[in-house]
Amino acid sequence: MMALRPPAADRLLAAGAFVLGVVVAVTLEALLVEDERSVDLWAVALLGAMSAPLLGRRRRPIAVVLAVLAVSTPYHILDYPHEATMPALLVAAFTAARYSELPRPAYSALVAVAAVLLPVVAASGQTRYALIAVGWLFVAFFAGLAVRFYRNWKAADTARLERERADEVERRVAEERVLIAAELHDVLAHGLAVANVQASVAAHLIDQLPGRGDATLQELSTTLHHLSDTSRATLHELRVVLDLLHGGEVEPTEPAPHLGELQRLVEMAEAADLRVEVQADALPEALPSTVSVVAYRIIQESLINVVRHSTATHATVRLDRDGDRLRIAVVDRGTARPSSNLTPAGFGILGMTGRAQAVGGELSAGPGESGGFEVRASLPLPQVLRVPS
Repeated sequence: MMALRPPAADRLLAAGAFVLGVVVAVTLEALLVEDERSVDLWAVALLGAMSAPLLGRRRRPIAVVLAVLAVSTPYHILDYPHEATMPALLVAAFTAARYSELPRPAYSALVAVAAVLLPVVAASGQTRYALIAVGWLFVAFFAGLAVRFYRNWKAADTARLERERADEVERRVAEERVLIAAELHDVLAHGLAVANVQASVAAHLIDQLPGRGDATLQELSTTLHHLSDTSRATLHELRVVLDLLHGGEVEPTEPAPHLGELQRLVEMAEAADLRVEVQADALPEALPSTVSVVAYRIIQESLINVVRHSTATHATVRLDRDGDRLRIAVVDRGTARPSSNLTPAGFGILGMTGRAQAVGGELSAGPGESGGFEVRASLPLPQVLRVPS
C-alpha cells in the first residue's frame, strides 16, 4: 500500500549504506588484507540484507537495529572485511535514538550491538577495530539523541508560539468587542433612549389635547405608542448585546419572545403601514421553547425586511405542521425599494439561517416565482409533539 511505502530519503539511505559497504569491502580486499576472507556474492548478499531493514527505520527503529545486528553477526563470523558493516550499523544506531519512543529499548539495542560486535570482531584478531567501531556506534547513537531533543525542543517552542499567538488574537478580539460595545453604547443606546423618551412624551401630549378623539390624532398617538414600545424593547435587546460584547454571561430579565406573541409583531408591522395576514393551521398546542423563539425571530426579521426593503403594503405569514416539522413562510408581492439596490446585503438572512440551523432546521430566502420576496423555513418538532392530521 502507498501508506506503507518508505520515504524517498530512507530508500536513498538504505541504498547508500549498501553501496558504501560494498565499496569499503572491495577497497579493503584490494589493499590485500590477507587475514580477512575475500569478498564474494555471499558477502554482497549479506551487506544487502543488512541494509534492507533501514527502509522501515522510522516505523520500527528497535526492530531495525536488531535485524541489522542479526545479519552482521554471520558476516563477521565468516570473517569478511569487518569495516564494511559500519554504514548500516551507524545508521541503525542513529535511528534507534532518533525515532524510538521508549529510551530503554534504544539503549538496550545499542548495548546488544556492542556486546555482540565486540567479541565477534575481536575473535578475528581485530580488537582495535572492534573498540573503534563500538565508539563510533555510541557517537551515532548520541547524535540521534541530540537531533531528537532538538526537534522536540523546536516542536515545544512552536507550540508555545502558537499559544502566544492565539492568546494575542483573543486579547485583540476582546479589545475590539469592548470598543464596539462602547461605540454602540455612545451612539445607538443613547439615540434609542432619547427616541423612546420623546415618543412617550409626544404620545402623552397628544392624549392630553382637547381634540384627542380625532381619528388622525388617535392614529398618531397609536403610532407614537408603538414607537415608544419598539424603541424600549430594542434598547433592552441592545443592552443584552452590549453585555455579551463585554464578555459577561447575560441572564435574561424578561422571557424570550415566542410565537404566542405573534400578534405583537403584526401590530408593529401595521404601525409601519404593512398589513399582515397570519395563517396558522394544525399547529401543536405547545411548541418547544427553542423552536418557538426561533420561529418568532425569523418572522420578526422577515417582516422588518419587508418594511425596510420592499414597496409591499401586504405580507402573509403562514405557519403549519408538516409531519414532524414546523413550516414557516413569510411572503410579500412588492418590489425592492430603489435605495435597497444601492446597499449591500445585510446579515438578516444569514442570522435567520443560523437560527434555523441551530435547532436542526433549514431556511431559504429569495425572490418568489410570481414576484415579491419569500422566506421559507422548516424547523423540526420533537416526537412528543406530533399530532395526527
